[in-house]
Amino acid sequence: MVNGIQFKVCGLTRARDAQAAAEAGADFLGFIFYPQSPRKIRLESYRTIQERLPGVPKVAVSVAPDLYTLSQLEGADFDYFQIHFPIGLSEEVAAWSRLVGKERLWLAPKIPPGVSFNPALLELADGVLWDAFKADEKSFGGTGMKSDWESFREMSAQYPEKRWVLAGGISPENAGEAIAATGAKCLDFNSSLEIEPGIKDLERIAQVRVSLMGHVR
Repeated sequence: MVNGIQFKVCGLTRARDAQAAAEAGADFLGFIFYPQSPRKIRLESYRTIQERLPGVPKVAVSVAPDLYTLSQLEGADFDYFQIHFPIGLSEEVAAWSRLVGKERLWLAPKIPPGVSFNPALLELADGVLWDAFKADEKSFGGTGMKSDWESFREMSAQYPEKRWVLAGGISPENAGEAIAATGAKCLDFNSSLEIEPGIKDLERIAQVRVSLMGHVR
């Protein structure tokens, strides 16, 4: 946490990048297990760096996983599970919640413009990651596009008991603006901190801390 704001560095594939994130004050480290993502890491590769990762809560990111895949991730000592999914999968969400526990589940629904998020799903998870929508059916986050800040502000204010994480093009340059516009208490940084997909720029990671320290609450 920096200046009262939590943040997550996502799309990590290297232990050195994870260490830099921890040194910058990151509260969560995200690892993507979606085969279609340019930032993907295989579970076997994750295990090879696991012992060198800092003691910061770790988030396994996946897209509408089957229960076998999710159980494999659940057995790898992750603290949280961030699951992206198209709307309409209420039965699947319930199954994910039962498997990992609602207290460890972050929902990341892919919500088209003009479509409302089903608040009943909030009973199944303690966290929601709000990301940008892209029509490409294989695209789930990591686009660098800005999410719907107004909807995030409204939903997070209506359900303040949940952990709301603002994602979608968040960078050191616009972090302060995002906080001021949405009231976000937790930000997700991903593509804005990269040299190339999955490889972070250590200086950009350090800039996150500088940016949040300069934010006036």
